[in-house]
Amino acid sequence: MFFGKEQFMEWKIEKHQIRYEEDGKVLAEITFPYYKAEEKVYEFDHTFVDPSLRGQGIAGTLVEKAIAEVRAQDGKILPTCPYVKEWFARHKEEEGILYREH
Repeated sequence: MFFGKEQFMEWKIEKHQIRYEEDGKVLAEITFPYYKAEEKVYEFDHTFVDPSLRGQGIAGTLVEKAIAEVRAQDGKILPTCPYVKEWFARHKEEEGILYREH
């Protein structure tokens, strides 16, 4: 059975950011600040994966972990990061968590 590097990564989960660091250097991260705090809407505005880690599914793992954080807050997501927009286009089953402007 194959286990990718992300299986063994120690993620740092903070209020509006999830990241992975090695030797103090950020090698992967997603940020999701409030778009509308009063409505618990989070803007998924940035993902980054260092070139040395690309192609291993780490960006997708970041999105999934951030979705879990937002879901735990009964929040909604406004994707503005191009990668996150593409991710949601491929994962239609998660569309229910997306924020729709009224």
